[in-house]
Amino acid sequence: MAEDKLNPLDARIIRALETAPRSRVPVGFAARVAAQLPSRAEVALTPARYGQRAAMVCLWLLVALMLVFTHRAAGTSPYWFAIQSIFCAQFALLAVWLVVRDSFPTSF
Repeated sequence: MAEDKLNPLDARIIRALETAPRSRVPVGFAARVAAQLPSRAEVALTPARYGQRAAMVCLWLLVALMLVFTHRAAGTSPYWFAIQSIFCAQFALLAVWLVVRDSFPTSF
């Protein structure tokens, strides 16, 4: 009843807004689009291994520190002996970590 009082243009607008659009995809559309795409090159991922490099730098730094503080740790001071023991423990843990990490390869 309310549509009777509307002018014909308003009725057409309302009808157009209330009807769902019809979507049509032509046959073979996806194949045509896929044919136009450039071929993708195989991407090869190589790990950066920043952690291993940092661990190796730390190993060399610990060796240098142990050599520098060896003459102080050889004395009677328990302080320098404790520092030397900490350096040795860190060196051993880093070395074990590097060996274990290399024996189990990770896959991406």
